[in-house]
Parts: sequence; structure tokens; C-alpha cells
Amino acid sequence: MIVHLLSQSPNPFDGVVPNFDVFGVEFNSAWKKLLGGVWGLAFVVFAFGTIRATLELQSAKRHGYHTSVADHSASLKRSVIGLGVLTSLGLIFGAVLAVF
Repeated sequence: MIVHLLSQSPNPFDGVVPNFDVFGVEFNSAWKKLLGGVWGLAFVVFAFGTIRATLELQSAKRHGYHTSVADHSASLKRSVIGLGVLTSLGLIFGAVLAVF
């Protein structure tokens, strides 16, 4: 019953496409610069996190701290996965926008 009612009602957003041109060229270039800057900063943070986790893992292995090796291995895995997701973020958003 609800599905039938929903299929009968008109879609108020039919034909509406997101577009930032209404705010002007300055806004359009500003948000792209801001997003690019935040994305670049995230790369720096994740890169330093990956380097830190690698150094801590090597130090724990060298000194024979087996529990620390497990902890730092998990930290390194999270950092590498985060860096991979961050790298492929443009591809992920592009695929989502292409589907919808």
C-alpha cells in the first residue's frame, strides 16, 4: 500500500542537478581550492602516521616486545588502509557520481 502511494506521488527533485555555478565563479574556485588543500593535508597526516607506525614497529621488533609488535602492526595496517582509501577517494567519488 505504501509503495503504491509513493509511486503515485511526483518527485519534486526530478531533473534537479547539483550545480555550484549559482554562487559565482569565485565561490566555485574557492571550494575546490579548500577541498584540495584539505585533501593534501590529509595525505601529509596519513604519510607521517604511516612512517611513525613503521618506525615504531621496527623498534618493537628490534627490542623483542611481542605485544608491542602486534599493536604497532595493527596501527601500520590502519595507516596503510587509510592512505589507500585517501588515494582512491577521487575514483570512489567519481564512480558514485557516474552511477547517480
